[in-house]
Amino acid sequence: MKKINTFFLLMMVLMLTAACSSQDGSPGTTQNGEGGSKEGGTLTIAFNSEPGNLNPMIYATTSDTNITHMVYDSLVIPDEELKMVGSLAETWEISDDNKEYTFKLKDGIKWHDGEPFTAEDVAFTFTALAHPYYDGGAYWRVDPIVGAEEYKNGEADSVSGIEVIDKTTIKFTTDDPFAPFLSGLFIGVLPKHILGDINPGEWAKHESNRNPIGTGPFKFVKWETGQYIELEKNEEYFQGAPSLDKVFARFGDANTMLASFISKDVDITSVPVAETPSVSSLNYADLVTQNQLSVYYVGFNSKADHFGDRRVRQALAHAVDKQNIVNSVLGEYGNVAEDIFPSTHWSHNPNLPTYEYDKAKAEALLKEAGYEKNAKGIYEKDGKPLTFTFEVPTGAKEREQSAVLLKQMWEQIGVMAEIRSLDFPTLVTKLLPKDDNGAQREVKSDDYSAYILGFGVEADPDEYRSYFGSAYQPPNGYNFVGYSNAKVDDLLEKQAREIDFDKRQQYIWEVGQQLAEDEIWIPIYEQSSPFVVNKRIKGFEPDFRGVTFNAKDWSLQ
Repeated sequence: MKKINTFFLLMMVLMLTAACSSQDGSPGTTQNGEGGSKEGGTLTIAFNSEPGNLNPMIYATTSDTNITHMVYDSLVIPDEELKMVGSLAETWEISDDNKEYTFKLKDGIKWHDGEPFTAEDVAFTFTALAHPYYDGGAYWRVDPIVGAEEYKNGEADSVSGIEVIDKTTIKFTTDDPFAPFLSGLFIGVLPKHILGDINPGEWAKHESNRNPIGTGPFKFVKWETGQYIELEKNEEYFQGAPSLDKVFARFGDANTMLASFISKDVDITSVPVAETPSVSSLNYADLVTQNQLSVYYVGFNSKADHFGDRRVRQALAHAVDKQNIVNSVLGEYGNVAEDIFPSTHWSHNPNLPTYEYDKAKAEALLKEAGYEKNAKGIYEKDGKPLTFTFEVPTGAKEREQSAVLLKQMWEQIGVMAEIRSLDFPTLVTKLLPKDDNGAQREVKSDDYSAYILGFGVEADPDEYRSYFGSAYQPPNGYNFVGYSNAKVDDLLEKQAREIDFDKRQQYIWEVGQQLAEDEIWIPIYEQSSPFVVNKRIKGFEPDFRGVTFNAKDWSLQ
């Protein structure tokens, strides 16, 4: 009840001050009036985290793709059933041996600066991912292509399996049949005329990261750090110009952005679950739920003290009352997760080992691993107490609340976690650290201990190969937990090269089985994310592909 009263008090204050809203062209909706225009107008959407950069090939996060999905286009994109359909590509043909993919590009596409888009841009983008100095984490997308490994190792001058046929035709050739190859092409294509002369190892420092040129429905205008990014309509967009004239993406914590929605300075924002009953009473607002193929989990640095032993990770899993977290934090918007693969996706194995809430079993596992309680009641081994820093990104209230409950649950068995709250871009620098020269490097034991985040299927479960394959530790991928298991490596490679769906699914299920036994990630819950949307906005339909995936179709009533 206290939260509801606080919410309405805030609402009353903001309604009294709404007349003072900005009229100088900065982000806000009041200048358009309640009626809005049927064609054109400005929309402001709020996010809890600011992007790290706007190059989709540099360790892209959800905070980044919220923007880059509006600025860049991919060769192919997933539809609502995760089937790949053309975007920049008009059509494609696959050879009988499933090794050659020939794409015909759509005619007349232009970059935002007016330069023509051609097959040379596609070849440049995917060749760069195999460059010896590329360290942006997307090499896994091209490693099945003939010649990619040789080029990466400096043994060739190009990737022989990428061939430009003419300005609108390009062919990729893989070493073997590769089931998820098409889904790996779901990533923004970069402009060769902007980055062609830049060493990919230097991309992270290039000005285009904060001033991108794409082919997407919206053009980049401005980035005011810590405040907003401004985009404008691409009048020459090859799939038809968007209805909106401008989109502002604002950044701030959930409470601040919700307050901005109430004052009508923001049109769309995520809503803390606890506030959904109050927000639903606003007569100018609709609640829209984003169903995600995601799992929220606790991840461990396997190189850090304590967490190299899977019995410790299993013990912490047994100490977690997941249902209590879901009931307390998410209610109807969540459900318990027992698998790191989403429960509604074909990659989910329904027969996995689970870690029921059992504090006695948790402590027994710690003792089996050689830990004993000290005089303070904390487990320790070799004089080292089982204490660690728990990295928690700010912005999402449910994640922060879950972290507090996790800390309390672990303390009940004699394990101490210190929560360190930090913004998402700062957390990324811990999970994906750089050396003194600014290049990505492997995670070390003292970079971090544990964190809480969410992850899910974007286009194909092969994406997990980059997170758990031994060869994909930074700078080659996203395996920042340092996980290494030869059996999992073998299964991940087999599933990628298996064309038969049933056999491929079995390989994926075996991957899930082994990861559940090793418990390098503790899956906690799956969540549907509520958004509050001003009723004047039409077409906002977020799903597992992203909040802004269909921004081209947004309009004002």
